[in-house]
Amino acid sequence: MRKLEGIVAPMATALTPDGGIDQKRTRTLVDFLIEGGIDALFPLGTSGEFALLNDDERRTVIQTVVDQANGRVPVLAGVSDTSLANVIDHAKDAKEAGADAVVSTPPYYYSTGEEGLVDYFETIASKCELPLIVYNIPEWTHLYIPPGVIRQLTEKRLIVGMKYTEYNLLNLLRFIKVAGDRISIFTGSDAMAFTSLEFGGSGGVIGVANVAPKLASAVFDEFKSGNLEAARQAQMRLLPVIEAIGVGRFPAGLKEAMKLIGMPVGSVMKPLQSLTTREKEEVAGFLRDAGMLKVGM
Repeated sequence: MRKLEGIVAPMATALTPDGGIDQKRTRTLVDFLIEGGIDALFPLGTSGEFALLNDDERRTVIQTVVDQANGRVPVLAGVSDTSLANVIDHAKDAKEAGADAVVSTPPYYYSTGEEGLVDYFETIASKCELPLIVYNIPEWTHLYIPPGVIRQLTEKRLIVGMKYTEYNLLNLLRFIKVAGDRISIFTGSDAMAFTSLEFGGSGGVIGVANVAPKLASAVFDEFKSGNLEAARQAQMRLLPVIEAIGVGRFPAGLKEAMKLIGMPVGSVMKPLQSLTTREKEEVAGFLRDAGMLKVGM
């Protein structure tokens, strides 16, 4: 597998009114993202509410995304779980569906040390038949994967990339230093996509791409073309959209923003709560600031 780079969309999961997987809207979203210039799709990440879906729902999402993408861009399937055995089973399902790689967080709820983390990802890599990307998101898993672990996994050629989601530039630079020349290091922090590229990162896996894929893609495309000021301006223009998707408890703000721009994917899964009326107005205000909604909407 060639080294991944660019802007990856951590897809929101489209739901029917009764809480099931909406395959039609999933297919529409896949086309919207690809036509918007997104370089890869990442279903079943945090934006996709993966931890609230059952096994059948997960399989349906991956199968639908892979089928609709039809090889146009890579599909990086989320396989995270509290159980190592379940992660391996999810990885097998992703392989059968035709995904190009799998993405896994460290174990969550329970904690472990560096040796445990290396063993965890080594076991996944040895059992699954797809390239493995580590998902380092300590705010949600409450377990930080340090640079030393990524260095070991890289040296053993067990992983092809990492998504690092924290607004911590020092740590991002540490990851790029120890492994950025051999694996893909993506920022998962929407406002750091341009900065990551400046320091040698591979791009961003950013939720804002669900709302503004063309603008998000422009950050990478302009940067790679050498148009640094245009890339920087694209990043700045994303800021009100980033504010919009952060309203309320994530990913409620993201789904509200998608509805307002005409790409509805349903509500959040229970027990997550939708936005209040005031919060919805706040999302709309940010999107107006971004020029994505007309005044009065």
